[in-house]
Amino acid sequence: MKKCSSYMLALLAFSLSACLNHSSLKPDGKLQAQLPPGTKMTDEGHLLANGRVVNISDGDTLTVLGADNQRYKIRLQGIDAPEKSQPYGQKCKEALMMATTNLPVAVEAYKLDKYGRVVAKIIANGKDVALEQLNNGCAWHYTAYAKEQSAADQQTYAAAEQQARKARKGLWREKQPVAPWDYRRQQR
Repeated sequence: MKKCSSYMLALLAFSLSACLNHSSLKPDGKLQAQLPPGTKMTDEGHLLANGRVVNISDGDTLTVLGADNQRYKIRLQGIDAPEKSQPYGQKCKEALMMATTNLPVAVEAYKLDKYGRVVAKIIANGKDVALEQLNNGCAWHYTAYAKEQSAADQQTYAAAEQQARKARKGLWREKQPVAPWDYRRQQR
């Protein structure tokens, strides 16, 4: 059963990546070294790996246990969630926890951030985890890095944020929610 689910997850990941049309970002050797053995590269140059979520740091960062029993810190591409000390920070962390903990996931990696975390799209139970955070009002679409997303993802993420704002979901219940990038700048 375990082998079958791993195979199905890998098939899902490859199917999803074939549908994506990202910019021509090609991962470098550093990124390849930060992912488990057996990681595959798509025709578009993205790295695909599988694992299981074992820890949630906050609403946009999690840890995946790879098939090699190593832990990989993953920063979700395309979103920025409230910091833990911000309003909704803990709730958004819990939302990510509920959506991913102990689940097998497909990781589509794009780059390493300045902290050495893998920046990736994560698929759990057939759903884009970052998009679900946006739908739940637990993140901003991180437009400063939108150029690193496919045109389809840029549109989908922006629309999801706007819909959550309109419906006053999650952090959008606040009168004037402070974007995490502004909050971090204020804390320096």
